[in-house]
Amino acid sequence: MRATYGVVHPDEPVRDTLADEWLPFEPAAQTTSDRLAIATSSNSTHTATASSNAESESVHCWLLGDVFGHEAGGPGQSNGYEPRPSDTDPAQYCLSLYQRTGFEFLEGLNGNYSLLLYDRAQERFVFCTDRFGTVPIYWTRADDGSIVFSTNIQLLPFHPNVDTAFHPAYLHEYLAFRCTFGVKTPLEGIEKLEPGTITSVALDDGSVHTEQYWRPRYRPRDESFAWFVEEFADRFQTVIDEWTHDGREYGVLLSGGRDSRLILAALENATGFHMNDWMNREAHIAERVAHEAGAAFELLERGPEYRIGALERNRWADSFNGWFSQPYTSGYESQLTERVDGLLSGLYSDSLFSGYSVPSPSVSLGPLGSITAPLERRIETVDEYIELLLDRAHDDLEMPTDLRTVLESNIYREGDRVVHHGVTYESLTELVYYGNCYPLSNDDDLRFHGHLRRLLPYRSPFLDNRLLDLSLSMPPRYRLRRDLVGQAVAQLDAELAAIPHAKAGVSLSRSFPVKYVGEHVLEFWDKHVVNWVPPEPYLTNGPWLNDAELLRSFEFPLDVLDTQGRVADAFPGPNADAIRALYHDHCRGELHVGELYTLLTVLTMPVTAHLLDDSSEPTSIPLSTAQVRGDNPL
Repeated sequence: MRATYGVVHPDEPVRDTLADEWLPFEPAAQTTSDRLAIATSSNSTHTATASSNAESESVHCWLLGDVFGHEAGGPGQSNGYEPRPSDTDPAQYCLSLYQRTGFEFLEGLNGNYSLLLYDRAQERFVFCTDRFGTVPIYWTRADDGSIVFSTNIQLLPFHPNVDTAFHPAYLHEYLAFRCTFGVKTPLEGIEKLEPGTITSVALDDGSVHTEQYWRPRYRPRDESFAWFVEEFADRFQTVIDEWTHDGREYGVLLSGGRDSRLILAALENATGFHMNDWMNREAHIAERVAHEAGAAFELLERGPEYRIGALERNRWADSFNGWFSQPYTSGYESQLTERVDGLLSGLYSDSLFSGYSVPSPSVSLGPLGSITAPLERRIETVDEYIELLLDRAHDDLEMPTDLRTVLESNIYREGDRVVHHGVTYESLTELVYYGNCYPLSNDDDLRFHGHLRRLLPYRSPFLDNRLLDLSLSMPPRYRLRRDLVGQAVAQLDAELAAIPHAKAGVSLSRSFPVKYVGEHVLEFWDKHVVNWVPPEPYLTNGPWLNDAELLRSFEFPLDVLDTQGRVADAFPGPNADAIRALYHDHCRGELHVGELYTLLTVLTMPVTAHLLDDSSEPTSIPLSTAQVRGDNPL
């Protein structure tokens, strides 16, 4: 486990509160003082201290994540952007800016981080989060008045003075959406810090004050699509050039699509790591992309055992955001860290630059299925936004709360602004277009992002401030009916763009209508013309397994219930028998992947047994990977 954990106490010394007998990991480093104790096991934590002549006036800084540079004067000012010098420690970089300007420097700070500052002279401890909250910190006020915090939510309930339980409403949201929204979590009294905020804890009286220094403001620019392509490609190339350095080896998590291909187009001498379950169409396209880019290609072959083993491997995942299978790379840590010095991925490209974040109507084609039309479905009221969320919810479980009521009590207007689970948006427009990734914990890939960040130096270029600013200026019509990323690939490397997209079957350089039609024609061709049959029912021609068929082919949910049955029976939702019945229904042809995977995720998290079964200790879960052959007897 890699995490940062801390206790701030305004009333009494906390020197010995991070005791090994309850902290379920071995700290790599600890810092203690009269009012503060911090332990970390993460290789992505940087520290720095600045002192005057008096020890009482020193400032100590911890940086969780990384910072890339600073724009003097804040976003859009004329003073210009300067990247952080590669030989300057990121925590020392932040500390020097803080000493010069106070907290004003945060407005122009570019990075994916949470920053902790202990200022003895001011008698305060401060949490600073980046614009999108890419490194979440979970916190609570303990029974003894101290503030306990961690980058891993599962650690907080193990503190002897933290009294918590499952919150039925927010647990319901996690089971329905695979994430918890805003600052809320499924644990009572435990919240996430807001994105783009400065949260100060006064050490004299324990009071907490939060100040917002940034939130997204959508201001579309009246520019041509060609202008956006050129501007985007130029900014993207700059981001890659600034982050990479001669003499270091870099890897790219490579797919057969466009996002990771853009990284290869901007990067030289890389290794393309492609995760798949066999050399299918997607894998062959990824291999072709790597070879065209002059990059080494390495297949990280998964298979059903890898997916099922994630239940045990990822039990200590840091959040209630995503399934047990996300972090996807957790079984390949040695292959990645031994091969490269830094890793890049295309995460959040779709959320920021494609039609994914713009609501669109679905058009039924009868027995042929349905397609999503590249048109905007206007959302003009909070009630309509709630309906949008309910449309994608997995809400077939018997729960003690009503999902609509939970959403209605947590999403509401405050004047012209809208509050969504404790996070404020400038208007309904920002909520609709960015509510799926602001804060980043609203997206269910947070577990994947967090694992990569802690594994080795890691970057998703799309989360750079300069690209976030561009996203906030891009009209929705360009997201829906253009392909910004694909056209940027064509601008940076025409040969790479000429290779077909694995899902659409046509090159990235083709027009959007051709790619849109190609994607649906290829899907129709596989399903209704050639009647393609995979070697195993759970295999596909894409990047992911067919989880519905994986559940029908292997009985691993029953293995979990055999071990965690007592925990399931104490669960504030379906008990063990109800979950077995749900699994049986799925095996008989119903579709319950969402419900089953979120339930399996929660039941295998050590914090669940800790809260629901006092006699239970975190133990391994024996999982069978023997395949069910023929007709499933369930």
